Amino acid sequence: MIVMDTNQIKEMIIAEGIDLVGITDAKNLLLAKPPRPATALMPSAKSVIVMAVAHSLGAAFAPYIKIWTRNKMQTSRLLDQVAEKIGRYLEQNGFLSMPISADKPVEIYKLDPQTGKKLIHTRTLGHLSLKHAAVSAGLGELGWSNLLLTPQFGPHQRLGAIITAAPLEPDTPLDISLCTKCKSCEKACPVGALKDGKYDCDKCYSYWSKGFKQVYPEKFRDWPKYLRLLWENNQIRDVFIEMSQNYITDVDYCIECMKACSVGTQWEKIRPKIAEK
Repeated sequence: MIVMDTNQIKEMIIAEGIDLVGITDAKNLLLAKPPRPATALMPSAKSVIVMAVAHSLGAAFAPYIKIWTRNKMQTSRLLDQVAEKIGRYLEQNGFLSMPISADKPVEIYKLDPQTGKKLIHTRTLGHLSLKHAAVSAGLGELGWSNLLLTPQFGPHQRLGAIITAAPLEPDTPLDISLCTKCKSCEKACPVGALKDGKYDCDKCYSYWSKGFKQVYPEKFRDWPKYLRLLWENNQIRDVFIEMSQNYITDVDYCIECMKACSVGTQWEKIRPKIAEK
């Protein structure tokens, strides 16, 4: 049986332009809720290779968020290309492999998987939680912001992965405290989606995906106020043109929690002052 050299695989990945790479045992992943184990996607999986590419910090602090969104798309493309290339290499050497995209596809839910109740917002869920896999692979930790923090880049990276039947040597999870719970991310959130270490997905989604600070109402009596909000937004924004652009550059209206975080040794000398507020 062919034995894959773990260090060689990592070197191949780094040579393709990936900034960070870690490996974890496919059967020993830190799981999100609801759990999405790698072995549910590939029963023969032995390892999960997790890759990270740093965002452009300049794009993150650009005055127009779509500049950052475009950069995010390009990092996703790089990760997907490398996942496909390395996945093919592993299969050519006899190990079933599955590239996991940095972006889509995702599972779509209108009902809460745990309670069966209708959700306020339709929610999406990755087939594999990349940030939890990254923690398992020793790339970083989950911060107060609910984002992955790495020592090098803080919250500013995109993730991709490869699930493989190749038995690669796993990395050890980091035993550090990058997040000091300074709550800068919580203070920066425009809609209060972060509070006391808890994350309100609906508040975040409404603003991140549409730019609306109010979650659409569950009760009929609250709809007039919400419709007024939409009308007022329509007076100052061209929602049709915005949505057209979103189809080209993906959907993002907010990354304030990312910008507020001061973690990341790579950014110490070039981080804009706004991040220290």
